[in-house]
Amino acid sequence: MDKRRKRKGGQRSKRGILLDHDDDARGDLHNFQGPRKTLHDYFIDLSGKRASVREEALSTILKALTLNIEQKFVELNFVTLVYQCLHSIKKGSPTEMKQAAHIIGLLSMITTSVEKVHEAYEDVLTALSQGGLKPKLKTLEILGCLTVVTFFGASNSDETESVMKLLWDLIHPGTDSSIERKDSPAVLTAMISAWSFLLSTIDGWRLSHKNWQGAITYFSIILDSNDEALCAAACEALALVFESNCLEKFTSATKDSNKELKDNIIKQLRSRLSETGNERISSQDPRTGFNSASAALDFLEDEKCANTHVTIGGQKLILSTWSQKVQLKFLKHFLGNDGFVKHMMENENFHSVFDFLPERRNAWGNVLYVPEREEVTISLFQPMVARHNDCSLLPLLTRDKQLAKKKTMSPNSHLSKARTQLLKKQRDLSLKEREIDCFDY
Repeated sequence: MDKRRKRKGGQRSKRGILLDHDDDARGDLHNFQGPRKTLHDYFIDLSGKRASVREEALSTILKALTLNIEQKFVELNFVTLVYQCLHSIKKGSPTEMKQAAHIIGLLSMITTSVEKVHEAYEDVLTALSQGGLKPKLKTLEILGCLTVVTFFGASNSDETESVMKLLWDLIHPGTDSSIERKDSPAVLTAMISAWSFLLSTIDGWRLSHKNWQGAITYFSIILDSNDEALCAAACEALALVFESNCLEKFTSATKDSNKELKDNIIKQLRSRLSETGNERISSQDPRTGFNSASAALDFLEDEKCANTHVTIGGQKLILSTWSQKVQLKFLKHFLGNDGFVKHMMENENFHSVFDFLPERRNAWGNVLYVPEREEVTISLFQPMVARHNDCSLLPLLTRDKQLAKKKTMSPNSHLSKARTQLLKKQRDLSLKEREIDCFDY
């Protein structure tokens, strides 16, 4: 009886597989799960019928593009990914929609193809301009997607300004600023930040004279808001407007009236900062390291943007304009701190935007300076000798050609030796790069 009971308890059947113990069961089931899924497998899962499968795939791809960039994967699958993500935005669940929108933004900032990212800009703008999807613009992730795609994909200031106008119609729907808004402060803050982010890419003289009239007055009203984030967004927008040095594009007032308007804004900022007890001591934005209200006040008073800096991977990035500060804040918010550092260190598009060249370090902390281009040249002196077109000089001409070939193509020539040294140096650098364990973040 005990033997039968022991045999019955010791052996368990599951789906026709005879397992002795629970630990063995878990081990055997693990063996039947197959190899670990790759990023390409999750890419295929985006076409799955089950929403849970698509959401898992989107979540995995989103994390991979944020923290690992995956340049080759993006370039190979860019068009299909954008198409599938747009489909998820149109037909998917709210979770799918948010994840897909974020992925489109990541694809736009990673790819190095100008044609691909501009096509993505056109597709996203067309999709979100449709009546059924236009209300989704007030979703934070959709706002971020459209803004980032425009930042990297718009080919000229007119295309950028068209998206700014779309955002402005949501920010300021009517001429009467006393109209009660239905949007939450968080959504309004996001829309103003997106508008400012795109404004930072356009020279003031290129802006339309018609689209932005009344903007200064509107943002100055928001300065009295009780919401700190909303007030900070308004401060940044005003600072960018004044930095553009084209106030006539944002107000119909005369120069004297503009000065009065500027003085009133300064008074508002002083009053707001004095509520903290000290107008120069207030909380800093953790994403940028500076306080928008205090920095905007200094800028308006001094008419000069004070230099600030942030440390990325042990290197200092100097921010000398409001445009740079607004761009850094927006992209850091979109990517998160870890994702922003990763992209700043490895994304070529970010290097171009911020004029930032990271130093690569090996496991021992030594900086590896790898030149973008290195050449070997050799100068040969050959005296000028008068030549005549007669057949008697053919042997001499042949001998000159052989001499030139010997000096440039012979393994023992100076040029060949120098080329060999250069190749050896590049191989050594490649070997050292393979020893890199991580970046010094």
